[in-house]
Amino acid sequence: MALITCYECDRMASDQAAACPHCGAPIAEQPSPVQIQPRAAVSRSVGFWLGVGVLLFPMIFVWFLLRQGHSTASRVIGFAWLTLVVVGMASGDRNQGSPVATSGSQSPSVKVVAPAEPLREISAQHLAQAYDRNTVAADQQFKGKRFKVSGVVDSINTDLFGNPYVTLRGGVNQFMEPQFELDEAHANYAAGLQAGMRISLVCLGRGDVAKTPMSKDCVPIN
Repeated sequence: MALITCYECDRMASDQAAACPHCGAPIAEQPSPVQIQPRAAVSRSVGFWLGVGVLLFPMIFVWFLLRQGHSTASRVIGFAWLTLVVVGMASGDRNQGSPVATSGSQSPSVKVVAPAEPLREISAQHLAQAYDRNTVAADQQFKGKRFKVSGVVDSINTDLFGNPYVTLRGGVNQFMEPQFELDEAHANYAAGLQAGMRISLVCLGRGDVAKTPMSKDCVPIN
């Protein structure tokens, strides 16, 4: 309940009453008080041409100070003014461009790590048979991919660059045994191998040469 002024007798009366208790004028006909809505604060940014004018005016002023007849103190004051204007405009642009962080609205990003693909395991004989049957299908399975291969050592050799490699039994014939190149870090391992030993390697397939499977970057696992 609120008190209002009667428009007939200018006395105070309740806005819930049907009529003024002093003069009898009906309260319902009283004009309702006008509520003034608060004006929203408007944030005005500096216009382009206004910013250019504010920036160029100190520069022109300083340029005049560089001419003969002006003291050193006036030149120092002019340059200080120009510096303050440039710094002020730069800080204003940086404040407008920075986003406003809201607490609780953003959650930290979580990196999802894909599970590692299990290594394909195959024998040297089955690898040679796969390339003998269909080179294209075998490349899709092994070329550019790491896999585990097991077999019996047939020979231990070095290529033209001195890198050691071994051939494992299981090829279509004795001239097409699968070849597995070791890196220089495992040269001592290759030096200790003998024909007839069973070994296991993790290698990166690199295709074939005339249906002879070729692999590189092999690492022993036994």
